[in-house]
Amino acid sequence: MAQPFSGVRVVEVGGTVAVAGATKSLSDYGATVVAVECRAGSEVRRLGPFPDDVPHLDRGAFHLALNTGKRSVALDHTSASGLEVLGALAANSDLVVLHLPPGEARRVLGVVARLGDDGPTTVTLAVHGLDGPFAERDENDLSLFAWSNRMFRHSFDGQEPLRYSAQVATLQWASTATAVAASAIWGRRRDGVRRQIEVGGVEALAGNVDNWFVPWSFTGADTPRPAGLSRAVYPNGLLRATDGYVSFFAANEPFFSRLCRGIGHPEFATDPRFTDPAQKPAHFDEFMGYLREYLSTRTRNQVFLELQSHGVMVAPVLDVGESFEDAQAVARGSFVRVEQPGVGEHTLAGPPFRLDGAWSLTPAPALGEHTADVLSELGYSAQEQIALFRAGVTG
Repeated sequence: MAQPFSGVRVVEVGGTVAVAGATKSLSDYGATVVAVECRAGSEVRRLGPFPDDVPHLDRGAFHLALNTGKRSVALDHTSASGLEVLGALAANSDLVVLHLPPGEARRVLGVVARLGDDGPTTVTLAVHGLDGPFAERDENDLSLFAWSNRMFRHSFDGQEPLRYSAQVATLQWASTATAVAASAIWGRRRDGVRRQIEVGGVEALAGNVDNWFVPWSFTGADTPRPAGLSRAVYPNGLLRATDGYVSFFAANEPFFSRLCRGIGHPEFATDPRFTDPAQKPAHFDEFMGYLREYLSTRTRNQVFLELQSHGVMVAPVLDVGESFEDAQAVARGSFVRVEQPGVGEHTLAGPPFRLDGAWSLTPAPALGEHTADVLSELGYSAQEQIALFRAGVTG
């Protein structure tokens, strides 16, 4: 079976985490992605960690993860000659995905627009969109998360808001752009229409999974989460086993009755101290004492296996290293080993969805590794390539 995006030609411009993330799955599922990067090395290449803590433009972790299988062209797209090269690339592509400062983005979009209806569809990532009073603002991963209202939701009463781990918010925005790009490719194949699409970062996150807009529209109130376990609705939340934490969601039926049987106290399932909403808060410590006693003699995996056998909604909280060794992940090949020149073997996440023959992971390119090849394919002679290099347009 051919890969889903086999034959699709994509030009990526900007070199940010967001745009590299947006085109990663297109590359891994068969598209030819040409990443146009600044000659000094793009943002995504400069993010660590690095092997042995030695910075290197070809060895940063985010570059190795997000630029798999791509071709790299080192090009000053802000120069007149660079824009000419970019226009030639666009003319030979199906899709241009870009994340640039708004002024630069508009110039690139202008070059693509001059190709007319036969030109590629464009997907432009812009934190606040390309118009409006904040169009010229830039954000980092932390401030993007703050703008979306989601950081406020990740807070406890009386405490400062929390953030996700590094780049999670940006990569959720990138995932939205990936879905948009895939839809645009399908649409072009179906109706032949060239589309110009914007994906705003704040808007993408605001419409994501844990916003508070729907409840707010009915209540008019923001509701930060209370800290710790609820004394009225339990057991929900994180509880410690002998070797780490276990996540519980067992306050409501049928899970509460199953939990009671699982920890050896089936009588609690009909005990009004723990089932009557009016009495339940007063007996929180009593019930949790029994549950913590059960947990104090078991590992996370033992808790998981025992309580899952009773149909309880429970799961171990894994760190990254443990997730690599998880039996389900090992059985499905959820993580793969990649041999990267100059780095050696390292681990990356496997396919986000399964389709026979659809996904393939190959190493990330060195900066400018494919510049000469791509220019030759576009018809630039050796003398023209030397001239571009001497003028500082290519690297």
